[in-house]
Amino acid sequence: MDNHFITFNKDEIIFLEGQSSDCAYIIESGKVGIYREDSLGNRFLVRELGNKELFGEMSLIDKSPRSATAIALKNTRCMIVERSRFDYMTKFHPHFTVSLIKSLTERLRATIARLNKAEPSRKGGLAIKTTVSDYYDIKGG
Repeated sequence: MDNHFITFNKDEIIFLEGQSSDCAYIIESGKVGIYREDSLGNRFLVRELGNKELFGEMSLIDKSPRSATAIALKNTRCMIVERSRFDYMTKFHPHFTVSLIKSLTERLRATIARLNKAEPSRKGGLAIKTTVSDYYDIKGG
């Protein structure tokens, strides 16, 4: 048995929103659903992840509890990325850090796009602030 890998059966919960965290995962095979719960306790799918995708990393970055629930959508094998390994990779492997930043940025952009579709426009309601200039009144010199 390889201690750096774990297999989850279809519909198995990998972690729950609010749990503390000591690792992230990279999908070797299978598919994982990332879910959030609304105020009524209804679970909804935020994103599906597949081969070679990293998840659970946010808790390693900010040491906060899990921000979502992860569930195996089919039998899934993952590499476990412990906190010590994650810290080593971010410190000594710039390519890993750049890939991580790109992944987080893509996810943030996708979330902003979904929010922009769901929220009223700037004319009719609250604006969603997506750039530094949205937060500050920046005037040209």
